[in-house]
Amino acid sequence: MTDATGGRAGPVRIAWGLPDAVLCWLAGYLGAVLASFPLYAGHAGGGDLDSRLVFGIVLPAQQLAVVLAVLYVSRIKGQNSLAEDFGFRIRLHDAWVLVAGAMLEVVLTFALFPILELDPHAKNQQLLTDLKAHRDTGTVVLFVIGAVILAPLVEELLFRGVLLRSLLRKVPPASAVLLSAVVFALVHYIGDPNTLPFLPALAGLGVVLAVVALRTGDLSASMFIHAGFNLTTTVLFLASGAKLS
Repeated sequence: MTDATGGRAGPVRIAWGLPDAVLCWLAGYLGAVLASFPLYAGHAGGGDLDSRLVFGIVLPAQQLAVVLAVLYVSRIKGQNSLAEDFGFRIRLHDAWVLVAGAMLEVVLTFALFPILELDPHAKNQQLLTDLKAHRDTGTVVLFVIGAVILAPLVEELLFRGVLLRSLLRKVPPASAVLLSAVVFALVHYIGDPNTLPFLPALAGLGVVLAVVALRTGDLSASMFIHAGFNLTTTVLFLASGAKLS
């Protein structure tokens, strides 16, 4: 790389780190709050928002806020490239690992049975509960777009992109993988306390995704595994319930 005078340009200084990962996560919650506020203000009946508003407006606003925050961090503290800074790449030939994500979901679900038996009153995650309340085709389509397509892209960018790469500068790879997986699980719990019984499965998913991202050097395969995991969860949940209308 050369500068404008023809001389050799110096290396790009990477200045982002763990505080930026936290700020990107907080940006997502701010985006969700800002999107929710006018909806609640116009919600005459009180109570929870309609699932279609949650899936179609609130969650996309949260995800968009995270992406914008990561883009900002990359621009002012990195190389102004999500691919170079955080490994955000999508290679369609990695799509076969959707199957690995599906298998991982089934294995972790079976592994959770003993834990769920200890708590017969365990509830589904809030998003699945919302989906159960409205299983019309439009709501399901919005849910699939958000949970199966957007969530893997955004969460991999945040947790295996910004967070994991920040941790790798501070601690050995094994510790970075474990810490990122624990944070991944705890963030889901903070957003939805109903996920408490599922924390071991979420942490296990986080470990697998972090190892894959570490070994491949980017997020392409981990995004597809994440998508396969979420897709299988959605299909199994829908298959166990009411018909679509």
